[in-house]
Amino acid sequence: MLNFHLSITQQIAILVLQLGVIIFAARLCGNAAKKIKLPSVLGELLAGIVIGPCLLGGIGLPLHGLENGLFGIMESVQVAGETVKGSAVLENIAFQSYHSSLYAIATVGSILLLFVSGLETDLRMFIRYSIAGTLVGIGGVIFSFVFGAGVGVFMLGYDFMHPCSLFLGILSTATSVGITARILSEQKKIDTPEGVTTLAAAVIDDVLGIICLAVILGIVTVAPGSSTNWGKIGVLAAKCVGFWLIATAAGLLLAGRAAQMLKKFKSPVIYSTLAFGLALILAGFFEQQGLAMIIGAYVTGLSLSKTDVSFPLQQALEPLYTFIVPIFFTVMGMLVDIRVFVDMNVLKIGLIYSALAIAAKVIGCAVPALFMNFTPLGALRIGTGMVPRGEVALIIAGIGMTTIYDGKPVLNNDLFGVAIIMTLLTTVLAPPLLNWTLNICGKSLRKEEQDFSVIHTPFSFNSRVLTRFILDHLVANLNAEGYMLSSLDKESGVLQIRKNNLSFALTISGNELVFESNPDELPFIQALMFETIVNIHQELENLRELACPEEFQKMQLADHKDIPSENPKAFRKIMLDALSKNAIICDLQARDKDGVIRELVNSLAACGKVTDAEHCFHDVMLRESAASTCLQNGIAMPHCRTNTAKKLSLAIGISHAGYDFKALDGKPSRIFILCISPEGDTGPHIECLAAIATLLSKDGMVEKILAAKNASEIYNIFKG
Repeated sequence: MLNFHLSITQQIAILVLQLGVIIFAARLCGNAAKKIKLPSVLGELLAGIVIGPCLLGGIGLPLHGLENGLFGIMESVQVAGETVKGSAVLENIAFQSYHSSLYAIATVGSILLLFVSGLETDLRMFIRYSIAGTLVGIGGVIFSFVFGAGVGVFMLGYDFMHPCSLFLGILSTATSVGITARILSEQKKIDTPEGVTTLAAAVIDDVLGIICLAVILGIVTVAPGSSTNWGKIGVLAAKCVGFWLIATAAGLLLAGRAAQMLKKFKSPVIYSTLAFGLALILAGFFEQQGLAMIIGAYVTGLSLSKTDVSFPLQQALEPLYTFIVPIFFTVMGMLVDIRVFVDMNVLKIGLIYSALAIAAKVIGCAVPALFMNFTPLGALRIGTGMVPRGEVALIIAGIGMTTIYDGKPVLNNDLFGVAIIMTLLTTVLAPPLLNWTLNICGKSLRKEEQDFSVIHTPFSFNSRVLTRFILDHLVANLNAEGYMLSSLDKESGVLQIRKNNLSFALTISGNELVFESNPDELPFIQALMFETIVNIHQELENLRELACPEEFQKMQLADHKDIPSENPKAFRKIMLDALSKNAIICDLQARDKDGVIRELVNSLAACGKVTDAEHCFHDVMLRESAASTCLQNGIAMPHCRTNTAKKLSLAIGISHAGYDFKALDGKPSRIFILCISPEGDTGPHIECLAAIATLLSKDGMVEKILAAKNASEIYNIFKG
């Protein structure tokens, strides 16, 4: 046991400081990685390396207990009564020995990571491509294990059955489901045959890798120099496979009852906490049975993935996931002794190991795919999609550093550095490789297949606004029926819907809602849409009886001069950020409403604030058809949200003669202010309209604008 010469309070204070620094470092580096189109896990891993004990974390601080740095290695620690000095610490004790509390928190992060990964698995999709995915996954595991273990045999001089060779082999088998799924999602290829097969194979890879890891951990327990008992290993392998299959089958069978029990607690936050508690219990149970904790976590998530609580679980656990999972990746980075990278032998082995790891996945996964109706291009896409190792390899590497064989960690600093090089390179190279193959034109399948178990039911409407309006009511009806919904993915526009064993998807594309479901779910979908439309019709009738829009519009430019503004600078900033001098027209040439709006839209397009002027004009006129935006005192404020707008933008047009735009007070309109903002944007669209209305309601403001001689004077009026 370590003798830190610190009180428990001092140790806790240091732990709190460490966590605070890790959180900031992980977030900053993770966001930086995203900005350059790389997975955030890379940034978090690099953050750990930078703040780790071999770099910034090893710089001494003038605080008690931090003389060797915030994450520094103690000059001497006591292990089993013996003193271990200086640099020998990293080579003789594992990371959790001198930062055990921090490593424990990171381990909880790895459990949550695999639990959520299991929740995100689409069982129906997995089963649909299970045969192709299984063969591809097995091929990837075999080639990767042989290539990885071969590095230990031919480059390091170990026997094939030596724990170091076995761990290098098992490290190479992992595939990062999260990284692969993110790349496929960004390319809109996640529902393609190659996309689904890649994800199914990645899951198989991880499951087989975890089982192989359990077998290898059993082999490591054999005393050095003893003969390998292959019969015992076979029994152990059968036990691992059997235990995993039985546990998974039991979990899937009991998942429905478990979900019903969890829902009795009503609050998603409460039953999500209990579900994660269940994952922790099973993770600990699996560890006690000789299997890795991450197996139990993944089985728990996989079992609950087909239930209707899976979406609320993912949503409720997201804050905890965002907090603790980056801590795991950062701590894994802190395990890296940066000094190994200056060792040319480590770099050489790492680069060769990385090249073999990439080749093993491409060859091992592409060859089986060729026999499963995929073209060479489709097989290449699958192979490159299996390249990233990511978080699973880090978990296995961490286990390798904490597993003792012959009195030493199986993976020492040098081998852990080799594993990190492989993880970094495969994760960095995977996105450009997969993007390149996905952008090559060509078919993925030799013969197109039709899935008769899934049907697509489209519903088309007249506009995006109406489509979103109907979607909101549709979601309300589904919630009223007790259905669980995933968060809407804004990029792909997909909403997953579940209740008990019923499951279907809804895709929002422009003016269309498309349901993807089993044929037996079609009657429910048709009834759902009919009732939604009827409810909307009834609500609109009630609204029409309540008042017409013009009645409310009369209040929009009421006299606000006596109403104090608590934050006038914020109002001015909204308008000035949206307004450009080049979008101010002092003498409009148009002579009718359509012409004025078109002229204002064209001015925004000329400033580069609108991507499609004609489409934008159509969206503004569609808003005008609902209710005129011509107000009182010669003012008109046409506005809309449109997907052609790059950001909140204003255009101002002046006509001294004025036009008869059927204003509320019957006066001709002379000042026209067009306001547009991106559809779906959370920016201050209505706040901007309110700020303009407040400004124009002030005494003499309209006259001052009409008296302005040029665009600069009008701009300064708004500015002042």
